[in-house]
Amino acid sequence: MNERELIERVQKGETEAFKDLMAPYERRIYSLLYGMVGDHEDALELTQEVFIKAYRSIKSFRMASSFYTWLYRIAVNLALDFRRHWVANPEPKEASDPPDEGGPDSSLLRKELNEQIHRAMALLSAQHRAIVLLREVEGLSYREIAEIMGCRLGTVMSRLHYAREGLRRALEPYLKGGG
Repeated sequence: MNERELIERVQKGETEAFKDLMAPYERRIYSLLYGMVGDHEDALELTQEVFIKAYRSIKSFRMASSFYTWLYRIAVNLALDFRRHWVANPEPKEASDPPDEGGPDSSLLRKELNEQIHRAMALLSAQHRAIVLLREVEGLSYREIAEIMGCRLGTVMSRLHYAREGLRRALEPYLKGGG
């Protein structure tokens, strides 16, 4: 069954179709939210909130737009609200360790790089962080990001440029061997 049919079934009240509709997005939504809030438990909770909000709002979804951009917009808005209203400490918590592949030296270097990237991302505004994650991790187009973020295409390009510059500046000492 394709996505459109699942959406129509859910809109008609078939709740069991909702699980099938959300299954392909669960991991991606969680990853996006984790990147934005920096905490596993918060990201899991927000993922559930995204799905609850999507379920409650699905009758208003119009097939003229892309479902995943609609769903991502819900996720980004919830994460931005979360960071704005409920997080006392704006810096994300320590990143979890990457999977161990290779010897202890490569594992240590990977862990250190992961921590540096996490710190650099924490320096970005929530808007810039969301755009970087949507573009670089999720691989969305500028147009899709603009739709999700509710802004113009030029704004997305500008924010992404400044976010990349901020990341470059933050990571420069580490990449030059000084970190």
